[in-house]
Amino acid sequence: MTTFGFYDLIEAFGQGGCPVCRLLKRDVAKQLDSILYEFVLDQKIQRHFRDSKGLCSEHGHLLTQQGNALGIASLYFAVLYDLDESLGSTAAGEGGGRSRLRSYRGRGGAALANALEPTRPCMTCQMRDESEARYLTILAEGIHDPRLIAAYDGSDGLCLPHFRGLLRALPNAETVTRVTRIQAGIWTRLKEELEEFMRKSDFHNKDERIGAEGDSWRRAVERISGEGGAFSSRG
Repeated sequence: MTTFGFYDLIEAFGQGGCPVCRLLKRDVAKQLDSILYEFVLDQKIQRHFRDSKGLCSEHGHLLTQQGNALGIASLYFAVLYDLDESLGSTAAGEGGGRSRLRSYRGRGGAALANALEPTRPCMTCQMRDESEARYLTILAEGIHDPRLIAAYDGSDGLCLPHFRGLLRALPNAETVTRVTRIQAGIWTRLKEELEEFMRKSDFHNKDERIGAEGDSWRRAVERISGEGGAFSSRG
């Protein structure tokens, strides 16, 4: 039985770039939108957001591009409130945050740094990881389907990280051989475009017009490293 994810992958193969990266970026954008416009007042979302100390660098930056400045302010105010409590800067007298801060003195900065660490993962990273695993499983289980094979063969292929993920999910040597042959052909075509781009960029060939290979260098970066916005950067 085919799933919606199966058809999403076939469609994404035809839209350029790594299809898994494309779908993950779509899913991330949808989740960030939902956080800001549907769940910003949801107590479970707020608790996770506070426990995770907001979002990772990558997804936090993407969140600022979603609009709803008031929603972002509300979520991060709660995070900063907790951080202030940990440092003791908002507590009065001898109790609350100030007493907690004093308890870290004498133990070095590491103890306080540990107290400021997130206790839960970035919620968008968590969703992204689950979606990535699901798409790779759908690919691995559906790789025998001629529709998927045709879509894969006529595409830009998978980025290297997601190709590795697919290889690990494939059930047998036969399917490994099948997808390796397809991916190798895609990489060969990209390598030929890079060679043509470099040849035409040589001073001796300056009169030759650079065509579709003109952005092959950019595509090569995305095919090897994965596309921006499709991976997390918690650090």
